[in-house]
Amino acid sequence: MRKRLVLILILLIATLLLGACAPTTVEPAEEPVEEVEEVVEEEAAPLYGEPTLTTVELGTAEDLVPTEDEITGALAHLTDDDSFIGIVACTYSTDYHSAVPDAAVAYAEDLGIKVETFDSEIDVEKQISGVENFVSSGADVIVVCVFDPPSVESALKEAADAGVYIVQYAGRDVAEFGGVSISIEDEDLGKAAGEYATQLINDELGGQANVAILDYPDLANVVLRADAIAAALAEGAPNAVIVGNYLGGTTEFGLNSIETALQEHPEINVIASINDAGAYGAMQALEAAGKTADDTIIVGIDAEPQAIEYINAGTMYRGTVDTAPAETGRMTINAAIKLLAGATLPQNIRVPVNLVTAD
Repeated sequence: MRKRLVLILILLIATLLLGACAPTTVEPAEEPVEEVEEVVEEEAAPLYGEPTLTTVELGTAEDLVPTEDEITGALAHLTDDDSFIGIVACTYSTDYHSAVPDAAVAYAEDLGIKVETFDSEIDVEKQISGVENFVSSGADVIVVCVFDPPSVESALKEAADAGVYIVQYAGRDVAEFGGVSISIEDEDLGKAAGEYATQLINDELGGQANVAILDYPDLANVVLRADAIAAALAEGAPNAVIVGNYLGGTTEFGLNSIETALQEHPEINVIASINDAGAYGAMQALEAAGKTADDTIIVGIDAEPQAIEYINAGTMYRGTVDTAPAETGRMTINAAIKLLAGATLPQNIRVPVNLVTAD
């Protein structure tokens, strides 16, 4: 029995020794799994942001002068072959209305900016077509002289909705859809012309005169101009009689209107005109009727070269108000540059006026 116990004990010890000598299996540790962050690609931000328009007060030409960076930014928008600034003129039939787009084109080309022009010829359907064609052709900015705002508003709004910036000159009708307006205040023009006519009536005609006002009722802003002429005359020369308002705007209209007016009112001795072009026709009619510079006065608006020549020659054409068309043209391009560059600029900009006389 003792031997048997000893044998069992020996076997048990041997088993334990063999177990102790067996290799230990080590499970490999799990490698840590790297967490991969999901990368969400953001849309690239535009090179230049949207412009900011201020509306607190009327801006000036100085507010529109672009920096070099803004010019660079505008040119970056106009790199495609189809990119350009489109100019829709009211007409090219007067010095003012041709001088504005001509000055704009010359200035833009000096800066390396492509510009295309369109003549509306004072035709609403043509103007709408011109705007629509510029949009479909890829214009980035449309500079426009709006002569019938209610009729053209829809086309301009659609252009703005399509991402085209709108710059208006000679009126303020595009603010509703984010457009910029560069304009002389027509009240300023009419007041300046009316006050100078008043001065001449009081100084040379003893405060007594028979006045015909040449207007152009198809243009809403020009109606304001004519009304301001009448208001200045009524205030400064209350004894002067305004015999009526007659259609002007072009030399032909001015001639025909004053020929007719003289048949009804041969006593007319003062013409106050909303522009120079119409006043030229009035002058022809007055001279044909035997009127002279000794007893007749004409005051116009626009400071066209022909008007200034008449003034300096001592004719009955005594004064005109400078509407700064060349400066206006350059201002429209500066506004377009600032819009394209995402700059800050006034929404409404005033063009200064100056009286031109022989003195």
